[in-house]
Amino acid sequence: MKTCPRFSRIRADFEQEIHILGNHAARHQGTAPAKVSARTALGTKQRMARALSRHYDHCLECG
Repeated sequence: MKTCPRFSRIRADFEQEIHILGNHAARHQGTAPAKVSARTALGTKQRMARALSRHYDHCLECG
């Protein structure tokens, strides 16, 4: 699958945010903020999937 630079940039930004949230959850395991970070990371993964799918559908270079 060939993708454009914008697709890669969108994906990298989301992956960075997911990584940060996951690290926070792991560092503060068992606390309320860690649980919120873990839930937010899951939501961010879903938002990433929607954003990439939407981009792929509308981008002339990717789709």
